[in-house]
Amino acid sequence: MGVDVYVLDFLVGLSSLLKRSLGDTLWLGRQGFHIGPEQRRSAEDVLQRYNSHLSFDDIAGKTHFCESLFVSLGSSSIKSMDISSFEGADIIHDLNTPISEDNYNTFDTIFDGGTLEHVFHLPNALENVRKMLRVGGLFISVNAANNQLGHGFYQFSPELFWSYFRESGDFAVERIMLMPCAGMPNGMDAPDPAVTGRREEIGSTPYPTYLFVAARKIGASETTGTTPQQSDYAAMWKWHEKP
Repeated sequence: MGVDVYVLDFLVGLSSLLKRSLGDTLWLGRQGFHIGPEQRRSAEDVLQRYNSHLSFDDIAGKTHFCESLFVSLGSSSIKSMDISSFEGADIIHDLNTPISEDNYNTFDTIFDGGTLEHVFHLPNALENVRKMLRVGGLFISVNAANNQLGHGFYQFSPELFWSYFRESGDFAVERIMLMPCAGMPNGMDAPDPAVTGRREEIGSTPYPTYLFVAARKIGASETTGTTPQQSDYAAMWKWHEKP
């Protein structure tokens, strides 16, 4: 779990786009810094792409984790949550199970750098995220989309998150992207299939592909609403049921 050159590109680009502080930040799992000296030039190119004032030394830190990067991006405090203390997490909790009310409305940013794909009860984990974010807070997620079968329990499609955010009623999507993990970062927006009216399939590729998600919490409902259904089937059912 953590930040490589491709995740760095998404985070710095998102920071440049949104122009907001990350504030009180929670990591789902303590996030490692996975950009070694051999990727330094690529990381510096990413920083320059967004006219960032940051240098590689600013973001790398000395702990092999991502505290320096997130402080540079505007985190005023950083905590990590994990099922185990093996990497020094601040909050020990299994995301499969409901979070305690002590952690409700606590964080301005929650960063999932590849944790949710390892959590079996994904809806429970997303509900925990929703409850822990303050209204106005930002959820940022990076997980496998393609060609990483066996890495975690799941590989995610963009429609999963588009549908969840739409049905919950508590989130507005800032950005959902697919990132091919080959060469320099070159992400592409992944549109909402409910809007385009078609499945956005990428098929087979010769390299892994990440799914990047950023969504802002805009409400605080007691429940997450109805269970999401895949958009093309929902449209088909609706058409079939017309009088």
